[in-house]
Amino acid sequence: MTDALFQNLEQEFLLSKEKLAPIIHGFVNEFQHGLKTPSRGLATMIPSFVTKLPNGNETGSFLSLDLGGTNLRISAVELLGNGQVHVLELKRSPSQELKTGSGAAFFDWIADAVHELITVKAKHLFTKTQIQGEDTLSLGVCWSFPVDQSGVDKGLILRMGKGFTLQDTEGHDLADMFHQAFHRKSLNVKVTAILNDTVGTLVAHAYSNPKVRIGLIYATGINGAYPEKVEAIEKLDPDLRANYLPGTEMLVNTEIDIFGNESYLPLTKYDLILDASHTQPKFQIYEKMMSGAYLGELVRLIVLDFIKADLLFNGIIPEGLEETWSFPTAYMSALETEAAKHTLNHEKGIEILSNFHFLHMPTTQDMAILTRICRIVATRSAYLASVAIISMIQQQHLLDQPEIVVGITGSTYEFYPHMADRLQGALREWFGDDITNKIKLEIARDGGSIGGALIAMLCRD
Repeated sequence: MTDALFQNLEQEFLLSKEKLAPIIHGFVNEFQHGLKTPSRGLATMIPSFVTKLPNGNETGSFLSLDLGGTNLRISAVELLGNGQVHVLELKRSPSQELKTGSGAAFFDWIADAVHELITVKAKHLFTKTQIQGEDTLSLGVCWSFPVDQSGVDKGLILRMGKGFTLQDTEGHDLADMFHQAFHRKSLNVKVTAILNDTVGTLVAHAYSNPKVRIGLIYATGINGAYPEKVEAIEKLDPDLRANYLPGTEMLVNTEIDIFGNESYLPLTKYDLILDASHTQPKFQIYEKMMSGAYLGELVRLIVLDFIKADLLFNGIIPEGLEETWSFPTAYMSALETEAAKHTLNHEKGIEILSNFHFLHMPTTQDMAILTRICRIVATRSAYLASVAIISMIQQQHLLDQPEIVVGITGSTYEFYPHMADRLQGALREWFGDDITNKIKLEIARDGGSIGGALIAMLCRD
């Protein structure tokens, strides 16, 4: 019975080359469609207006700012040349009052933090004239909220979300809001670039390895960026496109997390249950199949079926496991880490599951079944992540290149056991040995801080 259930599960979850083909074909079609469709109508294939990559030899001190739903990070990044950087960071969390108050007060709060970084924490990285405001400092802003961008340093603030309801900001230019606050605080700082963290990842890795052609974030979510020929970005105004020299490439934020639909994604019943229970059903279906935010919930749903079939935990659902989202991806990671030690330490397994209350203590067999389910779900995740890389390689026609460099960052890729090997295995399944051996998957640096500072430097003129 266990074998039959696992056979069905593997049939649904394991992706052969034949099963990958329609997904890759679908993604390449979505690239073409997204490059033509205005971003306001379809928020994919968003032009960054960044048309340069660093070569690793640039030097100087620059600022970056990374604002997400929870934290503000302001960094002073010293570019040392030869691909080396030194970063000093200031972290702040906005209060509920700031998140729901006036836009001016919020941007003043940010300006105060910038002032503290320049004049106190990272003072030694700047010249006297920069600290005194005689020389302008360049700032790259990684703004993890919707912006209608019309230039590398221009973009209207759209409805923010994530608990932010700032007054008098929507429809205002983001750089202007910063510059007004800097002026009020007597700071000579100029926003020279507004960026997305995935574009920042690609640029940050280019400083280490200028051959990079793809930036990928594979964490609680997924996203990718790559350089696209400006003439192919049909959504850009023709007059604007005409300003660029023929052959110029612009970095594009794919927003690949919202690619995919029921017509070609191999959705299982577990994917459909998870999607239906989500606050945003039918949105980001691909991401829900494979990113770190969702893997644990998929395992939980499968585990419930194994329990109902009397193949796990004596057929009794442990207290707590019936709750949605009660089995985080971190538990999967911990179980697979233990299993990698060749023998799953039973006591350690019990400890990982200590949030649940069992009528009968889980057996070694229970632990082995649970870990195997985790492995199946995580392996599919790696194969689906490979689709993002494969489709960006095909979109750029890179197969004849001597080396294909991908810069990857993110917790799912970096910290989930065996994920890098599984991703490599998926690429091998699709491309075979010769091409896969040319693909270099390299850990990328922080896109929000280092990438932001580099883009600020590249775009200051």
